[in-house]
Amino acid sequence: MPIFYAKKKKETPKGLSFWYNLSMQSPKLNHKHYNKFSTVRQLVLPLDYSPMIPETEPVRLLDAVLEELDYTALLRLYSTKGRKSAVPPKILFKVIVFAMLEGVYSLRAIRRQCQVNIQYMWLLQGYPAPSHMCIGRFYERITLPVLEDLFAQFIHLLSKLDSVTMDEVYIDGTKLEANANRYTFVWRKNIERGLKKLKEQYPAFREQIAQGLLPGADTLKDTDLLAALAAKCMEENVPFVSGKGHHKPKLQKAFEECEAFCAKRHEYEKQLSVLGERNSYSKTDPDATFMRMKEDHMRNGQLKPAYNVQLAVESEYIVGVGIFPNPTDTLTLIPFLNHMDSRFGLKPNHVVADAGYDSEENLDWLREHEYKSVIKPAQYEISKKKAFKERFWLPVTMSYDPEKDEYTCAKGRKLVFEKIRKTKHNSGYVSESYLYRCTNCQYCGLRKQCQRQGNRKQNKAIYINKKYNELQQENLERFLSENGIRLRVNRSIQVEGAFGQIKEDYSYKRILRRGKEAVYKELLFLAFGFDIRKLHNRIQGDRLTKRFLQETDKEKAF
Repeated sequence: MPIFYAKKKKETPKGLSFWYNLSMQSPKLNHKHYNKFSTVRQLVLPLDYSPMIPETEPVRLLDAVLEELDYTALLRLYSTKGRKSAVPPKILFKVIVFAMLEGVYSLRAIRRQCQVNIQYMWLLQGYPAPSHMCIGRFYERITLPVLEDLFAQFIHLLSKLDSVTMDEVYIDGTKLEANANRYTFVWRKNIERGLKKLKEQYPAFREQIAQGLLPGADTLKDTDLLAALAAKCMEENVPFVSGKGHHKPKLQKAFEECEAFCAKRHEYEKQLSVLGERNSYSKTDPDATFMRMKEDHMRNGQLKPAYNVQLAVESEYIVGVGIFPNPTDTLTLIPFLNHMDSRFGLKPNHVVADAGYDSEENLDWLREHEYKSVIKPAQYEISKKKAFKERFWLPVTMSYDPEKDEYTCAKGRKLVFEKIRKTKHNSGYVSESYLYRCTNCQYCGLRKQCQRQGNRKQNKAIYINKKYNELQQENLERFLSENGIRLRVNRSIQVEGAFGQIKEDYSYKRILRRGKEAVYKELLFLAFGFDIRKLHNRIQGDRLTKRFLQETDKEKAF
């Protein structure tokens, strides 16, 4: 009976009244706006976020440094008429740079930080948190010349704040995976093979049409033939049919085959124009080239769409950024230095790089444009080994008589000058090699070791590039000098350390945006954030005047 009475009066059993009353009094617990059931608090007006941010935070340094830049070119991108931006472009620029400094790259992640992070709120100066679309529109609106001008101003400002003298610059490259699907490749060989097959099939198809349907078609091109077939169909009122149960007329079949042929040829030619000088590209990101990466999750050496990112570092700061489709670094040095000189106005005195940049074209260009090269020779490590010196068949180990202009092999036989061979490289550079041939290699006991099996029918021949040897000797003297040793030690610390920090500390191992221009913008913003973080660390570590890192400073710097 007590239980029945409780149900009739809608009373709850003892012990459950609290939860029952809570649900009856607060019926909007599942409401989207959580402030409906928040506890009662005293109203506090946050007039200024500055006292809540520690004085040693890098956001304060970022705001002070970026405030010194001239944003006139950026403001010209926005019209003075009509509705104003929700957030001024100058403040948006600071927010994006600070996001890169913190390792936040996604547009929605930046939006989230502006809503909950007090440092972003302090940068916004009371403006509302921008949406991800607002940040994306800023990315699209800011042009490369404007962003490069801001970066050039920033590097000039660093030269006043720290020891960025541009006396030396350390250059290196790495491959970053593009934001593209891995199996959307287009290969040059396949396109050329398909285009060649179409050209071989077209004469037979054209003669077949000329014999039965359209006299004189054997002299027409594919586009002219297609127009002639269309006119013929209209003239004879040929009904075009399709579907099951319909028999296509011969003219319709010929027109459709010719149309498919023209469409396929146009597709191949368009793909070749997109390729340019490359051998592959991705359909998802046509500016990305397939390269062999170090991070190979399949462990089978598969190619992935990527960009070859070049960095120039001086005094631990990134002073130059470049992206290239070349999988190797040899052909990137000259355009990269030209880009730094023309866009940023930076021309260093010493260029320090690894063996991947060693070539006759690079060394010749550096000497011609008054750069001092400190590039590691390609054969430097192997030349120090004892086994290399025992290779008597190499021109380096042979004795040379400059007066007679002849070489002497290990058997004492003479190699005399024969002719000059010119070689044109893919970049257009022409190199000259001097051919020296032995007078007689018969009955030589070392011939099997000295010559390859396919070349033993002729006398021993060697090719000497005198200009390249001269350039290498000048570079080697600087490389082995006391200053050269210090520069190459710092190259392995500074520029490779910058790549290590970007990939590991910043977790930036894959590019987020697509297209060469968008990728270049992203890397420039990343360079802004990296340099401000580096300036903050050098200020806090009392290293503002240090251009070189000694061996004892490695642990302190990184």
